[in-house]
Amino acid sequence: MKSRSEQELLEEEIKDVRDQNSKLQIQVNQSSVEAVEQAQQKQEEAEKKVRTIQCQYNKLQENEETMKEKADQKIKSLKQEMKEKTSFWQMVYIIFLVFEMIKSTVVQNDLFACIKVPIRVWCRYVEWVIRPSELNILGEKEYFSTEWSWCLRVMAIVIVVGIVIAGEMFVLKKIEQYRRVWDKYSIRFIVVSLEMIIISGDALRRFMPINLVVLFGMINIAVMEIRIYCRGANEIH
Repeated sequence: MKSRSEQELLEEEIKDVRDQNSKLQIQVNQSSVEAVEQAQQKQEEAEKKVRTIQCQYNKLQENEETMKEKADQKIKSLKQEMKEKTSFWQMVYIIFLVFEMIKSTVVQNDLFACIKVPIRVWCRYVEWVIRPSELNILGEKEYFSTEWSWCLRVMAIVIVVGIVIAGEMFVLKKIEQYRRVWDKYSIRFIVVSLEMIIISGDALRRFMPINLVVLFGMINIAVMEIRIYCRGANEIH
């Protein structure tokens, strides 16, 4: 009887232990599920925070880029405005210098000569085309025959037209070259050369009988040609 009661006690203890183990297993399982859920919840919260921070960072970066672009545009517009104002006042000063230069009697005569000489040459050419002739040793005009006169007219017209076309192409080419090297230094040199002609034009004319307007053009053309040559040499090297 005693052994049987002990056996029953042992069975009850075993049952109790099993029940406790089952309860513990259930608690462990519940704890694992809760831990996993909590971990997932924390992960979701962390991902949400990361997305929020990334969104804020992207907005800040976009705002920074926008502000930088606005600042660059503002600086660029200010530079362009200053450049336009500088160019405007430089042109005003150049016009003022031109008017001051025109006040000089010597410059006026040279300017009229630059206008009269081409007109005179053109009038002589037209007169010669109408009545072809040449001067002999005695300075007398000798008129050609009708056939030879027409031949000379056609040749003269063809030559003049060819010279005009070639000259126009040459001038357009030079204008394009000058446009590439044209900058603030070119304007400054024009101003300096105008000032030199205004100040020392009369004295210069006494020692060197040259048209001051032609001299002004030759000086500036020579400077531009030198700059074009130097720029080409630098590009080669």
